[in-house]
Amino acid sequence: MATLITVGGSSSTGTGNTFGDLIEKVYRRVMGGQRERYVQLVTAIGSNDTSFTLTGQQTSGIAPGTVLAIDLELMLVTSWNSSTSVAVVERGYWGSVPSNHVALTNALLNPRYSRYDIGVAINDDLRSLSSPTNGLFRVGVAELTYNPVFQGYDLGDLPDNFIDILEVRYRIAPPFRTFPAIKKWKVIRWTQALTDPVFPSGRALIIYEAGWPGLPIYVTYSAPFIRFVDTADSMTNTPTVNDEAPPYNGYAHATVSNLTPTMIDLPALGAEIDLTQPREISRNFMEAQPDPRKAQEVTPGAIANSVAALVNRRMQRISEEADRLQRQYTKVRSW
Repeated sequence: MATLITVGGSSSTGTGNTFGDLIEKVYRRVMGGQRERYVQLVTAIGSNDTSFTLTGQQTSGIAPGTVLAIDLELMLVTSWNSSTSVAVVERGYWGSVPSNHVALTNALLNPRYSRYDIGVAINDDLRSLSSPTNGLFRVGVAELTYNPVFQGYDLGDLPDNFIDILEVRYRIAPPFRTFPAIKKWKVIRWTQALTDPVFPSGRALIIYEAGWPGLPIYVTYSAPFIRFVDTADSMTNTPTVNDEAPPYNGYAHATVSNLTPTMIDLPALGAEIDLTQPREISRNFMEAQPDPRKAQEVTPGAIANSVAALVNRRMQRISEEADRLQRQYTKVRSW
């Protein structure tokens, strides 16, 4: 199976590779130096708490209907007592996950871009990067044991959604340290596992050349990038067979999907684009005027067009990284 790169810490580690680092990077860029209104939690709260006390100069801006963004959770204020500064909230608003939050954590008021939305956008972009059109993927190696009786081998050790087999090689008995390629093979996929226990996973590799009995066959495969996981999540720490991360609710101990070091800027770049383009929709609503800027100052289409340069930059970077992968992993070998 592919190896995950694990990095920890809820604050910046200096590497820029944690989930939290990427979220903050996107937030800085999309905000462009703008400042949000915020208050703070007076005490720590648990995932089931629906009322708590807030403090800060901007508590005057809180009212029923205000959205609070705390870490990666959104909350809807349903009741506000200005005398006691106690808010009653609906937890896990807009699909976010209720979680614990420590005392004095900032709570943004009606944020333009919440950390939760940014995290979702980053994960969405990882799916996009893994498409065959973009040509990016993570690489893993599965080990099978060659048996001269069989031609077919179950691929249950591979992710369900693996993209392709890049290479198949077998090991020769010691003292030789050589791994000849098996060039004639095919992959069988079924939409579900069959009742026949020969291939329980519903996916099989059929080889038409011999290996070395009892020794490994190494199957190098490509697969989509794994979404970012918060391993502090109390529900589950383990990705599913499709490498889908469980719901995330914080920054701590983020597990970085195994992008190569040169690819780490791509999810943030894609998230910036995905978050900015829909803002054109809200300013075109007929029922209200959420954007106070005049049409003469910010013409229709200006917001969507503002990311045109980012789109071009993203495509250039994707092409660069796809070329790197093609140089490192190719199906054609002379021997």
